[in-house]
Amino acid sequence: MTSLTQAQRRTLFAAIRDAAGRQGVPPEFYRRKVMAEELGVEHFAQVSSTTGFDALMARFSRDAGDDRRAARYATQAVRRLQYVILEAARRIAPADPCAYVAGVMIQSRIAPVADTAMLADLLRSGSAWLDVPVPHLRRVLMMLKTHLRRQA
Repeated sequence: MTSLTQAQRRTLFAAIRDAAGRQGVPPEFYRRKVMAEELGVEHFAQVSSTTGFDALMARFSRDAGDDRRAARYATQAVRRLQYVILEAARRIAPADPCAYVAGVMIQSRIAPVADTAMLADLLRSGSAWLDVPVPHLRRVLMMLKTHLRRQA
């Protein structure tokens, strides 16, 4: 787990102030409550710079009334996995990485759509990624990495 950067800490504290003010509670009380509820942690040292940061920022943004920002942070893990999966797939099937990923998803029975061509089109447009749970996307990534290791 990588720890939070100074920029992330500044962003979190600003978001905490905004959300706590909107909720009408002291910032320190609010921070501790949300960190326990969202991540089950007490200190920033226990928060990862990726999924932990994203989860806290999504909650702080939602509590502050900034739904657009909350949605962006709530989907950040999927977007990160999408990028890494497509990069791995480009190394395996450079002609059409989305079709390859669609085939892997369908074969492993985690695809939101059962038609390879349709799913590939949905992956290309970006709309299908949010329909697949993060743990399933991680499984796809593991499969692609295994395939890449076997190729090497």
